[in-house]
Amino acid sequence: MVISSRRQIHKLLDKFHFSINHAILYFFLSFVVAYAVAFIPEYVGMNEASNWTLFILVFSAMLWITEAIPAFAVSIFLIGLEIIILGHEGGVFAKNPNDWKMFLSPWASSLIFLFIGGFILSLASSKTQLDIWIAKKVLFISGTKPQNILTGIIAVTFVFSMFISNTATTTMMLAVILPIIASLKQDNPFGKALLIGVAAAANIGGMGTIIGTPPNAIAVGALGDNAPTFLAWMTYAVPPALLIIVIVRFLLLKIYPSTQENIDANFMQEISNSHTLNGHHTHTIPFWHKIVVIVIFSLTIILWLTSSIHHLPTTVVAFVPIVIFTITGIIDSEDIRSLPWDILLLITGGLSLGLAVSKTGLATWLAGSIPLANFDILVIIVLFSFIVVAISNFMSNTAATNILLPIVIAIVSGFSSDNLLLTNAIIIVALSASNAMLLSVSTPPNAIVYSSGKIHAKDFLILGMVIGIVGPISIISWIWFNFS
Repeated sequence: MVISSRRQIHKLLDKFHFSINHAILYFFLSFVVAYAVAFIPEYVGMNEASNWTLFILVFSAMLWITEAIPAFAVSIFLIGLEIIILGHEGGVFAKNPNDWKMFLSPWASSLIFLFIGGFILSLASSKTQLDIWIAKKVLFISGTKPQNILTGIIAVTFVFSMFISNTATTTMMLAVILPIIASLKQDNPFGKALLIGVAAAANIGGMGTIIGTPPNAIAVGALGDNAPTFLAWMTYAVPPALLIIVIVRFLLLKIYPSTQENIDANFMQEISNSHTLNGHHTHTIPFWHKIVVIVIFSLTIILWLTSSIHHLPTTVVAFVPIVIFTITGIIDSEDIRSLPWDILLLITGGLSLGLAVSKTGLATWLAGSIPLANFDILVIIVLFSFIVVAISNFMSNTAATNILLPIVIAIVSGFSSDNLLLTNAIIIVALSASNAMLLSVSTPPNAIVYSSGKIHAKDFLILGMVIGIVGPISIISWIWFNFS
């Protein structure tokens, strides 16, 4: 027993050393590539600040791609580089003592508090089991027909992921569908349709609102004063998202048809009302907590959708759930500590990187130097839409959006001074990032349903390829012909 334990310890240490060595190698490789790209060629018309910003951009991109360090750590690192290299007085960019603060300003962006509001809504609905209650009601209405159950599951997941993080939504829905899968006959492939349907609906549903997924937030942050309102974003995103999810449902029923005409409704009794939150079982929830969450959740969404009437900024509305849920004790200090701060840091890093690219003149230089600027603008948008899908299949779609959006902004701005054209291009690329689901590790929802052990990595391939093609085409077609 002692020898066996020692062997296991040695294996763990070897694996740890292997990981550390690879991380150092990738970090060093990223530095070398970034330095070579930024400083070895003699770029005509590029100033010193732009050179160093290009170095930071490529270095960050390489670190995100290689995952030498965690994605959120890359954001902190790049902000540190901006401050040290660009921000100090008398350096390559800053003119005044406080200029370095501009690179930290995205952390105080209204967008960050908007996302915190969304995370608070997610926590409250999960903690009071409002999400499970709604899911059970929808399944009760859906009946016992497999196609209706799939429709109900996809619909609930799609809608929830518009207002709650797609990771939290998928975790919740997994608790709902596992009893259904357990009630199926062993040779019934319909269980895979449910699992993949949940992952796809969570990914695609996140397109629907500003708070649905981080790439949306990065796009809104990049647009600044030209950013659409909460409701306006939905007019951009919901129609193509609905088309994509309808195609997903059709394909899943064709690829994984149920061998049972009806599914035993007893699975409803097995859906737990005490699912876990942050790894811990929830305690008995006071009834008034549930009522408060239902009222505030509904009120927040209504206020977001009617901002053109009451003129309250979207971020101000986000303070409604933040304040009410915390002062009533529905959300406590432990819940606050459990918020996905890494996502907020990742968003902040992307916004700060975009700020540096714009302020130092790198964006202007890129716009005039990249040969794509001579192409038709629609071709450029289509190209970058598929590039962001391809990259997002192998890395975080948030990181992929962070890398590509500054380049898209530079090229489109160089092509035209039309703000509407730039807005459309940014939104199209950001929305396209949510259509990457080719691999089991492409998105958190994919990874969560894969972790159930009831699905294989290859099961994502067919649907992933279809969505990767149909998704951007649907998004571009809707936005280009309705908002240009």
